[in-house]
Amino acid sequence: MVVREAGLIFRGFTILFSQYHQTGHGKIDKDLRSGLLSALIQFAKTTFEQNDVEYLEGKKFVIAFAQDTFISEKVRGPENLLAYAILDQEKNIDKTIQKIIHPVLKDLLKQFKKQFHGKNLSEISQLQSFKEILDKTFGLDVYTIDQKVKGVFL
Repeated sequence: MVVREAGLIFRGFTILFSQYHQTGHGKIDKDLRSGLLSALIQFAKTTFEQNDVEYLEGKKFVIAFAQDTFISEKVRGPENLLAYAILDQEKNIDKTIQKIIHPVLKDLLKQFKKQFHGKNLSEISQLQSFKEILDKTFGLDVYTIDQKVKGVFL
């Protein structure tokens, strides 16, 4: 399993992410992508009346999601907070997401809520400390087999 990218989306914007491997040759507008992902998830929830969209699957990549609500500063009600991970497509991806990725994403959301509950998330610089948690969480899963072997022998 190769994790290409992981992050958090709030109000349709990527507030925190780490990219471990390129997913394409061109530069991707992360705000445009996160707005689209947020809209797709909301559309699927509304249309199919499901509580949770766990992943979107393509030919090369899979985007796994976990959702929770978050109350930020000066807001009366809870708003959606998404954690996501972009993975390489592989056999039995459903099991991988169910048993590994989804629990990890839910735990990230729990930790994030605990650390930033009631704070103003528009000040992105305060979130950088959580980026280390994001990177530690995915640990060796972010490396390709070649990178793992190089790390062992060098």
